[in-house]
Amino acid sequence: MMSAAAQVAATDELGRPPARWDPWSALRSRPHILFRLDPVAATLGGGLLARRGDRTAIVIDPALDRRRRRCALAHELVHDERGGGCDRVDAPPSWDAVVHREELRVDREVAARLVPAGELAHFLQARVEVGDPAALWEVAEEFDVDEATAARAVAAGSGP
Repeated sequence: MMSAAAQVAATDELGRPPARWDPWSALRSRPHILFRLDPVAATLGGGLLARRGDRTAIVIDPALDRRRRRCALAHELVHDERGGGCDRVDAPPSWDAVVHREELRVDREVAARLVPAGELAHFLQARVEVGDPAALWEVAEEFDVDEATAARAVAAGSGP
């Protein structure tokens, strides 16, 4: 259960919970990004970010369902914030571990933004209190994310 101090800290000046981060709104606030839905993104896991000079393109696979598309966009936006992805065609094989670590960091950040820890704790606690612990798919549904993102958020918070 969240402490009273944590509950106050998790509200704005009017006592409302802060708005959840919305990747679609974040995309609209970044005019340097060209966004497209294109099946080519499927070849790279569903989404890609490419940068040339001061322009950035994010491409998402249109075959992804709504939640996966939202999570893929969030993932690429976090890469944009961090200066772009570190996966390079000309990188030596030894660079694979660096790429893997960066992808894990981005995935954790996406989970933290889309499934805020305080809200997750409150949701899980409320479900336990009524004797119906939440399943992973229910966490995904509650926070409008795919199950992989829900699993990362739950693991970070040591939930179910």
